[in-house]
Amino acid sequence: MKKSYRQFYHANVLSGWGNDPNGTIFYNGKAHLFFQHYPYKPEWGIMHWGHFVTEDFIHWENLPLALEPLEDYEEICGCCSGSAIEKDGKLYLMYTAAQPELQRQCIAVSEDGGIHFEKDPGNPIVTADQISPEIAMRDFRDPRVFLKDGVYYMLAGARVRDIRDGEPVPELPVRKPGPVSSPSLGDVTDIDPKIYGYGNLVLLKSDDLYHWSYVGKLLYNQEEYSEEFYHLNGVYECPDYFVIDGTEVVLASPQNLPQTGNHYQNIHSGLYMLGNLDFETGRFQVSYIGEADSGFDFYAAQTLRMPDDRVIMIAWKEMWDRSFPTREEGWAGTYTLPRELSVEEGRLIQRPVREIKQYRKNHVSAGPVQCTDACVNLAGISGNVVEIKAEIETGSAEKCGLKVFCSEQHETLIYYDRKEKALVFDRSRSGIKISGKDTVTQKRYLDIGEPEKITLDLFLDVCSLEVFVDGGKHVMTGNVYPDIDTDIEVRFFAENGTAALSAIEKYDICV
Repeated sequence: MKKSYRQFYHANVLSGWGNDPNGTIFYNGKAHLFFQHYPYKPEWGIMHWGHFVTEDFIHWENLPLALEPLEDYEEICGCCSGSAIEKDGKLYLMYTAAQPELQRQCIAVSEDGGIHFEKDPGNPIVTADQISPEIAMRDFRDPRVFLKDGVYYMLAGARVRDIRDGEPVPELPVRKPGPVSSPSLGDVTDIDPKIYGYGNLVLLKSDDLYHWSYVGKLLYNQEEYSEEFYHLNGVYECPDYFVIDGTEVVLASPQNLPQTGNHYQNIHSGLYMLGNLDFETGRFQVSYIGEADSGFDFYAAQTLRMPDDRVIMIAWKEMWDRSFPTREEGWAGTYTLPRELSVEEGRLIQRPVREIKQYRKNHVSAGPVQCTDACVNLAGISGNVVEIKAEIETGSAEKCGLKVFCSEQHETLIYYDRKEKALVFDRSRSGIKISGKDTVTQKRYLDIGEPEKITLDLFLDVCSLEVFVDGGKHVMTGNVYPDIDTDIEVRFFAENGTAALSAIEKYDICV
């Protein structure tokens, strides 16, 4: 009997389809994860909101659907991404009612602790034509609502048109809506940005969550950053804003951001921006732009703030326009191990949520192990639902690293490539091949220079691998589909020289 690729300590959609995390919030004593959901097939369809809650970020309880697309303004695409906020003890959801040529913002409220939600009879409450002629009505979505100094603000992804003072507002051509088989393709193909605008982020404000006014767009040309960030032929989807360690952070998932070297290797990416947001003008003065995850499967990251003031991030652990092997099991959609965020030395640092430590069992350690032009099995170090902590001295080897989910037939590689000066995540021999529209679907490269030592913290969960590099300075995430019964070995290897595994630890993750 074939075993399932369902994971043990990550959130998985139970059946049907799941994508973007929505409405991440700590409310009524639990962390809530709403998500884009099509309950009837393991493929993108008219969007509902699924709902998980957790007390430890490891066990996830499935609750009833929070939103269903039953209104005429939700026809075709449904109740799309958005956010949650508490007001007067009630839980409010702000979401996008999406149609192929029209996206509007709506609100729903729960008075029973965040279980059942009633949509406001005045929906949609925010439309682009009410706010500003700059904002294209077809691309105005994913509202992230937050409270600052007694004022509610909404950060949304949009296409922003170039409207000059004193010039007439150009009329948009009428486009015939076609079938929506993939929301990502539908947003970035056959769109002239000179007419419909370039991707940007916009800021709105309100005193009551229901009446909104336009503040301005966030992104303007800054000479130190590539124009690609300001002339995006797509949308900065699923934005988020928070302050951590005294630094303002914006998260977003830009569609169609061109690859730059080894950065932004996916067609659709996830990035973070550090800087300063002017709440009078909406302008965000960027001090640093970084890639949130350098692997294959990471999109639409959202955060929540815990009572202990930790900021926790979780993302969709899949990618658009790729194959999904779990569809054969009737489901598609997984989410990252939640990550604790900090800002250190001007960079966003991500560490695995600390609650995972209480599920560590069967500790095994080994090392040091020196290897010259060879591959060695590590006694007692194996498994596919495990955490592996390793410290590698790169020595003289041209390539060195770990092979996980390993057997004679399959292997997933995390290794240092001296010639490329990069850490490489290679899933070309992992098992079931992943196909997609990316130029390269089997390897991802992370620039790390020429280190003498690399520390890795790897989390394996049946078909998932997340690699935290050098204490969370970088992360690489990817799904792989090995043989569940046999692909469990862990090996250390070096090519064309000598490297050393100075220490390695393994913990089974038992939930």
